[in-house]
Amino acid sequence: MRDTEAETAVRRPFEAADVNRSAHVGDAVLSPDGGFAVYELSEFVPGASAEEDRQASSLWRIDLEAGAARRLTRKGGGAASPRMSPDGAFLYYLASREGAKVAQIWRLPLDGGEAEPLTSLEQGVGVFAVSPDGETIAYAAAEALKPRRPNEHVRISRAAWRFDPVPGYLHDLGQAISLLPSAGGVAEALTAYDGIVQAIDWSPSGGELAALILGRAETEAFPALGDLVIVDEAGNATTLVRRIFAATLFWTPDGRKVGYVAGPPGAFSRQPQLFVVDREGGEPEVRTRALDRAVGGLFQTANPAARVRTRVLPAPGGDSAVTAIGVGGEGGLWEVALTGPEQCRPLLTGPKLRKALGRNGDKVLFSAQDFIAAPELWLFDLATGTERQLTEHNSAWRASVAWPKAERMTAASGEGAQIEGWVLLPAQGEPPFKTLLFIHGGPHGAWGASFNEDFQEMAGAGYAVAFANPRGSTGYGDEFSTAILGRWGEPELEDFTAFLDALVARGIADPHRLGVTGVSGGGHLSAWLIGHTDRFKAAVPEQGIYSHLSAYGVSDAGVELMTHELGAAPHEEPRRYWELSPLAHAHKCRTPTLLIQGEADVRCPMEQAEQLYTVLRRNGCAVELLRLAGCNHGLQVWGPPGLRRTRMAAMREWFDRYLV
Repeated sequence: MRDTEAETAVRRPFEAADVNRSAHVGDAVLSPDGGFAVYELSEFVPGASAEEDRQASSLWRIDLEAGAARRLTRKGGGAASPRMSPDGAFLYYLASREGAKVAQIWRLPLDGGEAEPLTSLEQGVGVFAVSPDGETIAYAAAEALKPRRPNEHVRISRAAWRFDPVPGYLHDLGQAISLLPSAGGVAEALTAYDGIVQAIDWSPSGGELAALILGRAETEAFPALGDLVIVDEAGNATTLVRRIFAATLFWTPDGRKVGYVAGPPGAFSRQPQLFVVDREGGEPEVRTRALDRAVGGLFQTANPAARVRTRVLPAPGGDSAVTAIGVGGEGGLWEVALTGPEQCRPLLTGPKLRKALGRNGDKVLFSAQDFIAAPELWLFDLATGTERQLTEHNSAWRASVAWPKAERMTAASGEGAQIEGWVLLPAQGEPPFKTLLFIHGGPHGAWGASFNEDFQEMAGAGYAVAFANPRGSTGYGDEFSTAILGRWGEPELEDFTAFLDALVARGIADPHRLGVTGVSGGGHLSAWLIGHTDRFKAAVPEQGIYSHLSAYGVSDAGVELMTHELGAAPHEEPRRYWELSPLAHAHKCRTPTLLIQGEADVRCPMEQAEQLYTVLRRNGCAVELLRLAGCNHGLQVWGPPGLRRTRMAAMREWFDRYLV
C-alpha cells in the first residue's frame, strides 16, 4: 500500500546508496531433523576503492521455531551453495580463499569448530553434491590451464567453441566429475574433462550420479543446450536426454526416474515444463503440459539473488513435488504430480516471486520477494497450508525509505492480446510523471513481482517506472510466447504502444517525457522502438542484438536462436533477417541514444553496438557508446558494485539530460 502523507514526510526516496544497504537471501538448505536451516545472505562489502567494492555472501543458521539467526561464516567471505551431511553434523559450501578468484569446497562442523578447505584446485569447483551416506562428495572442476604463449595461435574445430559467461575457449575449460572423501583426502576423476557441468545430484542409493552437462565436444548447437547424463561409480556414462535447455534436475525417491525442468525440445519460445525420464532410458514424460505456464519462472530480476534457481522438491513418497511456477507476473509455489494423471495444484499464489529451496517432509523452505521487498527466507507447512517469514534482514533501512506504489495494469493490443504490466509511482511528486519503459530480455522471459534495484533507483529519482510483458513473454502460455516467431519486434511494438497509451490516458505518464531502456532482448526491442516511433525523448539500449545477419555468426547463441526465432537461416530468408533488425531502421531514428555494451560479451558481442552507433551517428542522431571493460552478458546488472554503479550513473545522467 502507498505510504500515508505523514509517513512520507519523515521518509526519504530510495537513493543509489540504498543498493549497498540491502541484503538478499539466496540459496538455503534444511537440516535433516527439520529443526534449523542454513542460508546464504548476499551483502555489500566496501573495498579500499570503488573498484574494489564487492557483493559477497555469508552463511547464516536460523532455528525454525525460535527464529534466532546467527552468522556462521564471516561477512565478505563469499560462502555460498550450502549443503549438509545426512546426519546434520557438517556443513559443506563453496567459498574463495583470501584474495582468490575461484571457489573451493569447505567443511564446517555444526557443533562448533573451524571450517577447513577440502580442495585447492587452480580452476576452483563449479558445482558439488554430498552422497546420501555422507561419505563422498562429487564435484565438477576443470583442469589446470596451460599458460598460453604470447604468440600462440588458436585453431578452432568445434561447432560450439565459446559460451557466455565462460571466459576463454571451451576446449580449454572442460570439466570432469570427481569423487572426494567428505572428510578430505585424494580426489579421483570419474569422467573425462569435457563440457561444463551445470548441475549434479546423487541417486537415492548413492550408486549413481545424474548431471546436466553443457558444451560437450560433440555439441553442434548453442552450448546452453546440454545433455542429461547418468554416471555410475565406475565412470560409465549414459546420456538419457540430449539438447535440453535446463538447469534443474532431481531424482525421484525410488531412484527409478530423473526429473528436470526445461523447454520442450527445439523450442526456446515455449513454456519450460517439468519432465521425468526413466533411469533406463526412453521418452521423457512432461508432467505440466496442460498447465501451459512457466515452470521455474524465467523472471528477469536485478538483484544479487537472481543467480539462484528454484528447485524441484519431491515428496518423500515420490508421488508429487513442490516447485515454483510463473503465472503472469506471479511466481507461486505449486504441487505437481509425478505419477498417474497430470495434476498441478497451487499452494501459494499472489504478487510475489517465490523460489523453492529445500524440503523436509511437509516443511518447504523458500525465498520470497516483491516489488518493494528484497528476498527473505520463508517456511511453508504443507499439512496446515500456512506460511511464515523467517528472516527480516532489511527491516531497519526499509523503514527509512518512502517506497513507490506498484500498480498493475492491463492493455488490449493486436490479435486480441491482453498485455499485463505494472508501474511504480514515485512517492514524491504529482502525475503526470516523466516515465521510463523498462523492457525484459530473453526474449522469452518475463517481468514479475520482484525487487528490482534498477527500478527502485529510478523511481527514487522521481521517474515513474513502467514495465510490461508483451507477446513473446513466458507465463501466459505457448500461444502468447510463440506469437513473435518470424516477426521479432512487430507484435511487441503494438503491445508497448497500447500499454504506454493507457499510462498516458490515465494521466500517469507525461507523453512529452518518455524514455525506454532494456538489457539483451530488451536492448534489441529498445532499439527497434526508436527506429519506428519518435515518442521517446531518450533511450538506453543495453547489450542487445541489432543485426540479425551478423548475430547469426558472432553470437554464441546465434545459429540456434536466430534460426528458431526467425524460422530460417540468413541465406534462406535474408530479407526477413534484415528487415527485422533494428539496424535496418536506425537511419530514421532521432531519439538521443546511449548504447551500453560489454566488451567481454559473446552473447550479444560489441560489434552489434558498434554497428548501431555508426549508423545513428552517421545519420545525425545524438548517440554515445559506453563500453564496459571486462563485462560479459548481463554482468552490469548482477555483477560487481562498481560496474553496476558506472552503468546506472550513466543511465541516470542520460535520462536526466533529455527528459526535462
